[in-house]
Amino acid sequence: MYYRSSIPLSIGAVGLLVTVCMAKDEPKPLVIPASEYFEGNDGPWSTFNIRVGTPEQDIRVLVSTASPQAMVPLSEIGCSEQVFTTVPPDCAVSRGNLFNLNKSSSWIDLGQYGINQNGVGLEANLGYSQNAQWGLEHMGIGLTGPSLENQTVAGIATAKPFYLGIFGLNNQPVNFTVMGNHTSPSFITTLKHQGKIPSVSWSYTAGAKYRLKQVYGQLIFSGYDTSRFRENSVSFTMAEDITRDLVVSLQSISYSGSDSRTLLSDPIDVFIDSTDPNIWLPEEACNAFEEAFGLTLDDTSGLYLVNDTQRNRLLDSDARVSFRLSDVKTGGDTVTVTLPYAAFDLTAEAPLVDNSTHYFPLKRADNSTQYTLGRMFLQEAYLSADYERKVFNVSACVWNQGAQENIVMITPKDPRADGDGNGGSSSGSTLNGGTIAGIVVGSFLGALLIIALITIFILRKRRKWLKAGFSAAAPEPKSSDSVIHGPVFNSESRSSPANAVLTPSPFAGLSAAGTRSTATDEHTTSSARDSMIRQDAATGGVKNIDGGSTPELDGHDTLVRPDTELDGHEIESVGNPGSEPSPQRVPGVFELPGTEVRAGMNREISTVGDLPLFKGSKVGGDQGRDSQRTLSVSTIGTTSQGHGSASDLVSPSSPTSARQTWEGPPTAARSQNVGN
Repeated sequence: MYYRSSIPLSIGAVGLLVTVCMAKDEPKPLVIPASEYFEGNDGPWSTFNIRVGTPEQDIRVLVSTASPQAMVPLSEIGCSEQVFTTVPPDCAVSRGNLFNLNKSSSWIDLGQYGINQNGVGLEANLGYSQNAQWGLEHMGIGLTGPSLENQTVAGIATAKPFYLGIFGLNNQPVNFTVMGNHTSPSFITTLKHQGKIPSVSWSYTAGAKYRLKQVYGQLIFSGYDTSRFRENSVSFTMAEDITRDLVVSLQSISYSGSDSRTLLSDPIDVFIDSTDPNIWLPEEACNAFEEAFGLTLDDTSGLYLVNDTQRNRLLDSDARVSFRLSDVKTGGDTVTVTLPYAAFDLTAEAPLVDNSTHYFPLKRADNSTQYTLGRMFLQEAYLSADYERKVFNVSACVWNQGAQENIVMITPKDPRADGDGNGGSSSGSTLNGGTIAGIVVGSFLGALLIIALITIFILRKRRKWLKAGFSAAAPEPKSSDSVIHGPVFNSESRSSPANAVLTPSPFAGLSAAGTRSTATDEHTTSSARDSMIRQDAATGGVKNIDGGSTPELDGHDTLVRPDTELDGHEIESVGNPGSEPSPQRVPGVFELPGTEVRAGMNREISTVGDLPLFKGSKVGGDQGRDSQRTLSVSTIGTTSQGHGSASDLVSPSSPTSARQTWEGPPTAARSQNVGN
């Protein structure tokens, strides 16, 4: 009963433990801490660390939601006079540190190319033009995050349009058509393929220096932090254009401050992209912004510059701009993200302007392909993208001092899901593929363990049964004629005269336990005799307590009269052949078939297995008392302990090589103890 109840419980616990352990080893959301720096010549912006090269060189960069590759400023000319008319004294630090590719042993050079070509590529629609030195390199994310080999890295030198380097989140591979269509997978895709994250997805918010006590940006692979945003029911589908996939319908823009007005009344499709700091809107919307905030475009820099007086007035006005977003241009579920004027209060530095000044990050779009909500928008918006389901979410940030992170995993898409766009829920509450695999493997291992434990249990029980069958004492036989009437070692009569001459017998001087018996006239009860027999058995011998006749093999006195056969007739005296009969009748000693046993006869004791044969042992008379070897014979199959330490069994059917043997009944068992 114990084993039946404990084994299933143990197996269930082991199966659960295996499942939990395997689930513990599954990839989890990867949170990348910000660098705790606010920097940039068009910010300030919260940056992140990347590690590039071998040995690793630490560089602080901005996050690009549109780029599939990383870009870093090069040390050779990144802070040279070829780039700056006057090199800033802290140039390398202000650019987030510079990468020296000549000091990296893992750099694989691919050549110099532009980041876009013929209006296709990163920020081509916004007019970006940037040459770079391309290569495959070792790269890690964060100060201690995972690192990958052969990642696409572009080294840049100029300070415009990128002053700081960038780290790309887009999942599209980088193609080099001039190199025979060489393709390099993106960083996030490689993370997924190597099992470091559960899904090809991420969440990002740019951070806000003006909020609370400076709120840093947040980047999470395969998850999101519910403590950083206000949930909503809007789900956005990605656009078919992979270079502009995070597109939303901007239904309206409204202003509230000294008055209230609408800045954008006609809905437009707009691309969310953290690569650029500005918002790019139609000309009509830009004109409405100019009127609401009193902005003026600087023709030299192309920026809406704001002097200190105007800036203070705007900050005091508590002006706010609200963006209403939806997945459709009219109707449908919507989410509103409201930005205070502080989110537009940015600082431009060289080489954008000659002298540091505040600016308003607004750009006039030439066409609809340039409509963009840039990095400044993501100061107040929380963006999550799931490339496996082709959906993303935009939520308004919340600002709670001391809020604890609550990371929820974006699970991988179930490959069995139908083409409903969502591919199943992205919530972390459902079982993902890794968890299911863990349960299956855990169940399989649990089944194997059940089989193994049952096998061990059966083998142990079998071993105990076998051991008990060969070594345990046989049960004492029931009373029968074979025990009551024989075999009998005829003893001397209790009434024999003291001077009677006895024919020596090899067994006459031994009791059943190998001790010499003496005559006495007293008898004890059967219970007292049995008690004394058991007591002396612990000391190595069994004595006949009344000192009377030699006991039978079962330990009791002979139950037939001395000097008589079992049938009641007197025993015929048998002497040596050719000798005169003795004048005094002395009973002879016979083995049961009638073969005479002589004293001092050499006997060979047959044994089973590897037990040795003892030849020439003399047992009888006084020799039996002093002998160091004792022989015990039992009819009930037990083995009594003599003076020796070895105890072995003799089979009733074992052959003997002695010339004369004592042959008992076929059912009688023989046991021998040999003590050295």
